[in-house]
Amino acid sequence: MSQPSHARPGHARLGAAAILFGLAGCASRAAATPAQVSPAPSAIPPSTHSALAPRPGARGIGDPYYPELGNGGYEVEHYALALEVDMDTGTLEGTATLTANALHDLASFDLDLLGLEVESLAIDGASADFTQEGRELVIHPARPIASGTRFETRIAYGGLPVPAPDPALPFLPGVGWWRAPSGVHVMSECAGAASWFPCNDHPLDKATFEIRVTVPEPFVVAANGPLVEESRDGDAHTFVFRPRDPMATYLATVNIARFGVQEGRSPDGLPLRLYHPLDATEKELAEFARTGEILTFFAERFGPYPFECYGGVLSYEPLPGALETQTIPVYGRGADEGTLAHEMAHQWFGNSVSTKAWKDLWLNEGFASFAEFLWFEHTAGREAAEARARGTYAQLRERKVGPPHDPGVMRLFSGRVYARGSWVLHELRREVGEETFFAILRGWASEHRFGNASTQEFVAHAAKIAGRDLSAFFQGVLYDPVIPVVPEYEAAQQEAPSTGG
Repeated sequence: MSQPSHARPGHARLGAAAILFGLAGCASRAAATPAQVSPAPSAIPPSTHSALAPRPGARGIGDPYYPELGNGGYEVEHYALALEVDMDTGTLEGTATLTANALHDLASFDLDLLGLEVESLAIDGASADFTQEGRELVIHPARPIASGTRFETRIAYGGLPVPAPDPALPFLPGVGWWRAPSGVHVMSECAGAASWFPCNDHPLDKATFEIRVTVPEPFVVAANGPLVEESRDGDAHTFVFRPRDPMATYLATVNIARFGVQEGRSPDGLPLRLYHPLDATEKELAEFARTGEILTFFAERFGPYPFECYGGVLSYEPLPGALETQTIPVYGRGADEGTLAHEMAHQWFGNSVSTKAWKDLWLNEGFASFAEFLWFEHTAGREAAEARARGTYAQLRERKVGPPHDPGVMRLFSGRVYARGSWVLHELRREVGEETFFAILRGWASEHRFGNASTQEFVAHAAKIAGRDLSAFFQGVLYDPVIPVVPEYEAAQQEAPSTGG
């Protein structure tokens, strides 16, 4: 996510773009598509108590910032969503079919669902009892589900979706399904996926998806991954998207409006698709003109682009930020090239490699903010980039911006995570040199592809690639209350102070 506009401190915008670091969805990729990669091993540990009597799955996956998000006792393998949206009333009628695996003998289990009413529920074809308690959908199968069993849960539900409250974004009415004057946009980080489908709503439990959406003409649907099917039945138009690779629930999106569509391919042959307002200006569309070039630039530095296609959704509305929804980020009207680079970098850092806990969000936002700086350096030159870095250094020191790791849920989208998070990588690059630094980033993206990782794992990984102990370095830049003094930047500030943007 680009730092929400509400959270940007003045013109300096100590976060995403203005300082240091400052598409059928898509058609299926042709011969250039990499071989299918199996999903990473489960990040959710199986129970060691399967010999005990069946018991309920845990209510919550164990995240300290979001104790009610996610659930225990199972992991989801696949979501098949079939949605019908009434664009006049805003109501949603849906069927969600979840394929999951039991991690211990389940007497019952929970899913996350908020504000929508379940009409019927079946497990492997047999009706099951359920209750709805807040955002918890509590499911009681007719008989316990044995550990290791693969089972299917089919849920018919509906209602008027409303955004889900999120403690990290208290200045917003909520996250998830947003009904806008032009139509619908879904931006769910962190707690919003449950506003539109029943799910295990935490990045630890990634799954594959099929997203089928039926809307009235002339509305167009944009969602994750390739558009694999379109059909019409009278005035009803159905779009089917089937992303190939596992995805965290908050990265799933549906966007509905009277969109125009631009299609193309990157220099590497990757299918590209941009959904845009019919009245988009040449300037608005020009901001996306270098999409393929930026993808190639990042692939050279981070390793191969991890997914099968790429694109974007430019809203009719000036949304309060942008979100890196997998393969097809959502942008508010007026998005610029820097924001585009930020959300694109998230496809490697945040989407393919996801955090194990929300306290490690700097591994997403700090990395994407630094990637944004890399693109600025590439286009504006090293001298301009160094001036921006000096300005960021001055602001981080002057404002005593705290450490990015475990900032607290109320500071999850703050300068700690964005600007200081990106500063960690800026200083790591200076510490280990260009060749080693980019080897660290490429190795991180490769070793944890489609998986989850933590700050501690990144610190260990960097030291391993560098071939030396980096404990003292990371203590200063990552954990200390204020970033360490950089003598050359101090001298530069005295000679020619910079505002940093």
